[in-house]
Amino acid sequence: MASFLEGTVLIADTIAKEALAQLLALVAFFAFPAIQYILLKVYSKREGRPEIWYLPAYKHFRLVVRNITGKKTLSDIKYRVIIRSVVPPHDGCSVETWLDQVITERNDFFLFPESDQLMLCFRVEYDNSGLILVHTDKLNKTVARLPFSQTSLIVADYSANLENLLNFDVRLAKRVKIPASELTHLFNEIRKNDQEQNFVPKCICDVG
Repeated sequence: MASFLEGTVLIADTIAKEALAQLLALVAFFAFPAIQYILLKVYSKREGRPEIWYLPAYKHFRLVVRNITGKKTLSDIKYRVIIRSVVPPHDGCSVETWLDQVITERNDFFLFPESDQLMLCFRVEYDNSGLILVHTDKLNKTVARLPFSQTSLIVADYSANLENLLNFDVRLAKRVKIPASELTHLFNEIRKNDQEQNFVPKCICDVG
């Protein structure tokens, strides 16, 4: 009788160990891709960051999605840059009114490592009326001269898919806001130092 009980306990113990091993294997099977997805989502926050570069050869700034130093390919890239003029609240309207003017808008297929996505080329100038945003092409040819009030700002929205080995649908999306005060800062910095240099926008909003 004792031998029978010992055998029963041994069998039960073996079954319990096998069940636990199978359960752990099952958990690991489902947990691995979940963990990978979470890590990729966290990683995506650091990928494709916006930067502003001043290039003295062309005497203008370039707002770019930075990927020259990246290791991942971005795909299905969409971006739009607008100038937003803000009309403050006043009698009869208790909220701000936004007047948006689209400057550039484009879809692109891929952004490989060691390359940047150019969203906007511009100069910052002043005349008797105040601050002027000069939209240029890549070689600094003027496209448009746009008066820029102290309540205006550049708003750049972009999104892209972060390519990965597991083919997860990991999307990064960001909004960049550059107010008039920041453009003035850029203008003053290059007057002091007319060398190639980069600036990080002060307001970057991660979406999702």
